[in-house]
Amino acid sequence: MEPPPPPPRFRRRLLAVMLLTGLIPLVLLGALAQGVLERVLSLSIAPVEGVLDDVSADLERRGLAQGALDDARLNLAQAELARRALVRRVPALILSLGLVSGLVLAVAAALLGRVLTRPVATLIDGMRAYSRGDLSVRLSVPEPPRDELQDLLGQFNRMGQELLAQRERLKAAEQIAAWQDVARALAHELKNPLTAMKLSLARLSRQDDSAPPDPTRLAARLPAPRFQDVGLRALLAEVCTLYAGSSPVPVELEPGPEVQLRADPDGLRRLFGNLVKNAAEASGPDTPPVRVALHTEVDGAVQVTVNDGGRGVPGVLSGAVLTRGLFSTKPGGSGLGLPIAQKIVHEHGGTLRLEPGPGGGTLAHVSLPRIPPGSQVTS
Repeated sequence: MEPPPPPPRFRRRLLAVMLLTGLIPLVLLGALAQGVLERVLSLSIAPVEGVLDDVSADLERRGLAQGALDDARLNLAQAELARRALVRRVPALILSLGLVSGLVLAVAAALLGRVLTRPVATLIDGMRAYSRGDLSVRLSVPEPPRDELQDLLGQFNRMGQELLAQRERLKAAEQIAAWQDVARALAHELKNPLTAMKLSLARLSRQDDSAPPDPTRLAARLPAPRFQDVGLRALLAEVCTLYAGSSPVPVELEPGPEVQLRADPDGLRRLFGNLVKNAAEASGPDTPPVRVALHTEVDGAVQVTVNDGGRGVPGVLSGAVLTRGLFSTKPGGSGLGLPIAQKIVHEHGGTLRLEPGPGGGTLAHVSLPRIPPGSQVTS
């Protein structure tokens, strides 16, 4: 059951604050203006009337006409009437201005509250979706964000992407934990000329010399990764050279600069050896070469692509799907190449994805962080 929406207290508080901060100075200014106007309008015309009476008496003694003087008295009377009318109307005028200003402030506060609370409401909807377990929800954010609230929505989207990636990694970890076929893993690894002897010697060296070798112990699991600084381009060149001799088509590493990362070199050789070997075995004499490329992604991660021109995969395969089937389309294949590759990628904190190539065949994407989580310095 969805929780009820929060009450619109923020808008009410914003309205109250804007009205107080806007109306209090306005009321004070209105009171000051009213006092000034009343003081100005309270000027009496009695001194002027006294002057006019003196002038009228002087004109009468001289026997002169007083028509202009009568016009002046009429103008004074009209001015007095206007003054009294303004004195009566000033309070009403200032009150009207205060009411109009208060209405404008209220409308502005309502609009501003709506603008400020819309991103918050959107964020609340996204958080409710996440609480239901739906991490695929993405909030609408303009690029680039225009203010801090929109940037907060963008950060929320990035958090969702990271959580979704972590969920997929946990699913893959569960599948990998459920997958450990001892005999078939040993058979597959013995086919890899790069690591078979080293793995066997490493496992033998960890046994008690006085006890007879235990074949079950030797093949129970792959050795733990040993992280160190690795030049990835040199490692890829080594793998490509190894499989170029047995491939029906050329195995080409695209040119580019060296990329350093912290990784387990034996695990990476096993990982890319599986991918290149699968790509070479899926290719025919008339297919394009197997192409291996190394790129640096925007977030600083490293991406390696292996592209072949073989029959290809029917759709996108990634995450736990790669550990689910344990099948092989090749005669005599063990079906463990992709699960082993997925396990190594998972140990390095990366991702593995297979998809149909743009010109046919299969395109394998391997994304690896420069520094995997939980890596330790080893000598």
